[in-house]
Amino acid sequence: MASSKSQEEYIHTLRQIKETEEKTYGEIEAHKKQVDQEIKNLQNDLKNTIDMTKQEGEKMIEKSIEESRNNAFREAESIVNDAENKSKSISFQIDKQVVKDIMAILFSDIK
Repeated sequence: MASSKSQEEYIHTLRQIKETEEKTYGEIEAHKKQVDQEIKNLQNDLKNTIDMTKQEGEKMIEKSIEESRNNAFREAESIVNDAENKSKSISFQIDKQVVKDIMAILFSDIK
């Protein structure tokens, strides 16, 4: 009878060990799934952050190009206006000597 009782205790202990192993395995699997999901979430967050940063960078470049274009246009317009104003204030009188000098310069290479 002692043998039967000790066998039952042994079987009971084995069942407890098996239950504990299964419970532990289940907890490990649950934790593994949780960690895998967290990794996926981090990867998605990283991808989204990279995409957003790329879009912001492209917008900044476009804005910089547009500002540079506008500044160049304003500067060119200012230069043209300045040149027009200066050309209006310059008086130029052509006399025969000036025409001869200009002609001499223009035709100096032709001989």
